[in-house]
Amino acid sequence: MACLNAGWRPGLTGVTDEHGTTWGFHEGKGRSGLWVTENTRAAVFEAMAARRCFATRVSGLRVDATANGVRMGGVVNVTSGDVRFLVDIDRGAAWDGKPLRVQVLRPGTSTPTVVDVVETVNGRLAEVTVPLRAADGDWVVLRISDPALPNGTPGPVGHPCNDFGVAYTSPWWLRP
Repeated sequence: MACLNAGWRPGLTGVTDEHGTTWGFHEGKGRSGLWVTENTRAAVFEAMAARRCFATRVSGLRVDATANGVRMGGVVNVTSGDVRFLVDIDRGAAWDGKPLRVQVLRPGTSTPTVVDVVETVNGRLAEVTVPLRAADGDWVVLRISDPALPNGTPGPVGHPCNDFGVAYTSPWWLRP
């Protein structure tokens, strides 16, 4: 949050400082996902440059998200008004019917401000429309969470993000 509030424009990725021989095999370690148009070096490079990536701690997760039709990592031209997010989350048959939450995060002081929370289910397209003002901060991130699991590093008591973070989309930047 400090980097985003300072004006940095990163794509969000999950990483693990793994030096052992079991790299990538244990759940709960940082992972990254990319939304690519095809499985080629050029498409991967293009997705990375466009920040169409997400951070996660679970394997086999697909996340695709748009804000007013703009994929994660992009710029949404809005000064003030409703922004419609569509979020596709799927981890396959193992998570069929699994309840999830989509949380809309905005700039805050010590923790992000959660402006809306929408209940969804794995494999179902989630939709959330929220009024946003660029004057309140120029970024917005979606957090996907598992309401059945606690957050191992919770925020303040009662904060809506005190459940397990499954994934974070790269930010969208609001431009008037």
